[in-house]
Amino acid sequence: MAKIYNIRRKKIGSNLDQFDENPDQTSDNSTAFPEELRSTRHRRADPRKIWYYLELLFSMLIDSFNGKYPLPKKTVLVITFALLYLISPVDFSPDIFPVIGLVDDVAVLAFAFSLIKEDLEKYRAWKMSYEY
Repeated sequence: MAKIYNIRRKKIGSNLDQFDENPDQTSDNSTAFPEELRSTRHRRADPRKIWYYLELLFSMLIDSFNGKYPLPKKTVLVITFALLYLISPVDFSPDIFPVIGLVDDVAVLAFAFSLIKEDLEKYRAWKMSYEY
């Protein structure tokens, strides 16, 4: 055991010469991170934003049915498959389980919104320029 301890100690001790000791430096928190990493924070899903995107989606569908806005094919496919999955009796986890059964449905909706978010933003920009 002493032999192993000496090897570890020697290995750690041999690396100490790589560090510069600066008496003016009070801590080792001087690591510089890029601005993107410093400004990134964990963002929780905002229910107001979810409702905003749902309202935007329904508005986009209404304008599409009225012939004012051409609905992108990708959006049509994503919405169709998401709705088919929601009404389908075949799920990854059956809906008879109280909480677990709804988790996969919510995950599919969240994934669908992440796929069509760019199209919704384009529609929002079109709608803002169209109204004014």
